[in-house]
Amino acid sequence: MIPCKNCQHTNTVKNGFIRGKQRYKCHACHYTFVFGDERHKPETELKKAVSVILYSLGKSSFGFLAKLFGVSRTTTYYWIRDIAATTEEPAIAGDIHEIDFDEMWHFVQSKKNKLWIIKAVDHCTGRTLAWVLGGRDAATFQRLYDKVKHLTDCIFYTDNWDAFAEVLPRDRHVIGKAYTAAIERDNSNTRHHLARMTRKTKVVSKSEDMIDASLKLRCALNVPAIFKKYQEMFLSLFR
Repeated sequence: MIPCKNCQHTNTVKNGFIRGKQRYKCHACHYTFVFGDERHKPETELKKAVSVILYSLGKSSFGFLAKLFGVSRTTTYYWIRDIAATTEEPAIAGDIHEIDFDEMWHFVQSKKNKLWIIKAVDHCTGRTLAWVLGGRDAATFQRLYDKVKHLTDCIFYTDNWDAFAEVLPRDRHVIGKAYTAAIERDNSNTRHHLARMTRKTKVVSKSEDMIDASLKLRCALNVPAIFKKYQEMFLSLFR
């Protein structure tokens, strides 16, 4: 199968000829292309860069991006998904001495299926360090703690949720809302910047993977060097 040049899906079929060359059509995003013709690539890459910025920091949905660029919602989904797949999760430095933990909720498939996002945030900088998706239980939180337990001199701040006390070492665990302002602010910013996290009745995600991808992209674009790469691509439109 010839992979689609727009979304890289392999569900493509031959679709006649144009200028003597075989044309193909993608059943996933309905894009038509000619194998070996690379003229569309710079334009598509620019659209992807703008989409990542608007989606991760501008509260734009797949539907809005599809209308803006004149493509299908499936195409914008593949753009975001594929870029997220090549984006690394935040690196956890060894010199972090204070971490806030807290949880926030979202929905998958329907309002009956509540998904919990438990996050770790650097208490001093407010930067998101790590997160896990799952239930609101100690087993889910244990997966998050495993990502930071190598920080043996770190103090952990939480509210009084029982799972925190069950997993965290008692001698380095401080309980109290007065200490969790940074992570509560991060939860608020997550809902503010990501359209899928907005507290509205109709906002329900279809998969956990896209929730994870959205968090990954938002964290990545808050890193100045990564944001600058996409910013440069966006600004090239006006040069």
